[in-house]
Amino acid sequence: MRITKVVHISYNPKFMNEKTIMVSEISETEFENESINILNGLNQDLKKVSDVNIFPLDIFPLHLQKLIKELEFTLNFSIDYTSASILYAISVAIGNKIQLRVKNSWIEKSSLFMILVGRTGDVKSHSLTFCINPLMEIDKNSYKKYLVEKKECEKASTEKEDTKVSPVLHQLLLNDFTPEALVKVHYHNPRGIGLYTDELAGYFNSFNQYRKGNEEEALLSAWSGKTIVKNRISGEEMRVDNTKVDLIGTIQEGILPSTFHTNKMKNGFIDRFLFVLPHKYVENKWNDKDLKSEYIKWYSELLNNVFNLADNSEIVLEFTPEAKTHLYSWQNNQNTTFDFEYQRGISVKLQQYVLRFSILIQVINSVCKNEKPETISLQSLKSAIDLRDYFYENAVRVFEIIDNTYYDSLTEIQKKVLEKLDLKFTTGEGIEMLSQENLMKVRSFKNFLKDEKVFKKIKHGHYEKLIF
Repeated sequence: MRITKVVHISYNPKFMNEKTIMVSEISETEFENESINILNGLNQDLKKVSDVNIFPLDIFPLHLQKLIKELEFTLNFSIDYTSASILYAISVAIGNKIQLRVKNSWIEKSSLFMILVGRTGDVKSHSLTFCINPLMEIDKNSYKKYLVEKKECEKASTEKEDTKVSPVLHQLLLNDFTPEALVKVHYHNPRGIGLYTDELAGYFNSFNQYRKGNEEEALLSAWSGKTIVKNRISGEEMRVDNTKVDLIGTIQEGILPSTFHTNKMKNGFIDRFLFVLPHKYVENKWNDKDLKSEYIKWYSELLNNVFNLADNSEIVLEFTPEAKTHLYSWQNNQNTTFDFEYQRGISVKLQQYVLRFSILIQVINSVCKNEKPETISLQSLKSAIDLRDYFYENAVRVFEIIDNTYYDSLTEIQKKVLEKLDLKFTTGEGIEMLSQENLMKVRSFKNFLKDEKVFKKIKHGHYEKLIF
């Protein structure tokens, strides 16, 4: 057996110039294992100090990973946008036909609310369109069938035959919708509906524009899968009990603050969204490379297989015993103390998203193997947790963007007051500082303290700065 001499050098943590040298003999196999351990350790260290948040592409089967990379190579599609859009498309194809039983009284669906964040020209919409195109083809064929049935119904009506039932349009996707239209379409499509829009900000800003009502709260209920009921003036009532709504849209980074203003930050609306924010943008340079038709065909078959699986059966998945043990251990050890309240909101909602991610990842892996999913494996759960970590980092970045931009909107006097205040202070300490600096009137200062995007009220008369 070949013997290798290894030199171990250790440093005194208090005095880095003091070192101890030890020489030991180990076998070649042990040397290789130790080298691997050292490299893994270095990778972990680099990961801890890196600000780069890369989409965990290995949650997907190899062929799907290859497709995503080919789309980046040929069409300049960001890996982040494509991967997220695929998850959305799979969730829409599943509908409410494949669910997860966490407990007998806790059934989870795969609903996703996603926002693709970027700049103009980052082909966000192109990535999304490619990924949902097989679903659009299903809708296209359904629409053709609907027109034929409608024509037959009209003909029967002309011939005074009352036995013909009026057809309904079955569809998976909806991109031009009002809250009333959403309920109506879902009512006629009980398996679920997918909402998508190029400019999500416009949709949010139109809430309650034409009539009174809390459209925002209705969307929050849809995210939770709660029953939605619409009472119309005409007397027709529509009720959807097994609600399943997926939502995806694009937004420019610069308008995040104006879109998610104070109210949407306070009521938990923003916490329900998964933000897709690439760590680097793909350069949109034209080239003559093209995606092979085999990839397009394979992806279309994948989505159709998922759709057909869900359409022809109702599946209730459960975690394997080892996966359930790992889930509870992971969740029970989650951080419960946060520097800012928004971090807690993000963390809580993403814990629930881990369950939804598990459904999607298990279905994708099973269908790619031509298998019917029956349980959620430990590996699928671990992949879901990796996905959760990715979205958590993105959410924190989005909140930082919103906060930093909000700081720029403050007046120069407000900025100076903010600079002079300690991280934590009392109202009295703030007023005393003002008397010394002569920056702001006491009444104006007390009104400034009410800005919940700048200050957090710990208790009566005690505050903490949220922007530095």
